[in-house]
Amino acid sequence: MMKLLKPVIVLTLICLVASAGLAYTNSVTAPIIEENERIAADTARKALLPEADTFSEVEGEFEGVTDAYRADNGAGYVITGTAKGYDGQVPVMVAFDPDGTVVSVYISGTSETPGLGKKVEEAGFLSQFTGLAAKTLTLSEIDAITGATISSNAALTAYNYAVSAYLTLKAGE
Repeated sequence: MMKLLKPVIVLTLICLVASAGLAYTNSVTAPIIEENERIAADTARKALLPEADTFSEVEGEFEGVTDAYRADNGAGYVITGTAKGYDGQVPVMVAFDPDGTVVSVYISGTSETPGLGKKVEEAGFLSQFTGLAAKTLTLSEIDAITGATISSNAALTAYNYAVSAYLTLKAGE
């Protein structure tokens, strides 16, 4: 009986020590990771809307929108829409000027297929949205990535979520 019980006790102790170590490491690194993500998102917002000085988060629930920020100096909005792509979520940050023109669009952090679906992150795809008036689009109105229709549609859907949120915010002003 002791032959069978001893390995179980040793393995249990090893699992407890490893779990405690992982929990401690997570408690130490989680705030650092959150702060780095916040800084990266703020940097991306400033790059998308360079005229803005600082941003304030806009409260509200919008379909498909993970966050919405208003430039404190009135330079516009940066809204992030997200939609399901081929291999995960496709987050699309869209910057709008006060007149409702799309200033720039940014996609990063997708897990779409490298060399195909990832092309939605490239400037050639994203530049077709810049300069457009804030209105929702259909897939036939953009140049989708050949062979990556799901990723293109996800990027467009996320873009449309951001546009819809912007239009709602502007209507409420």
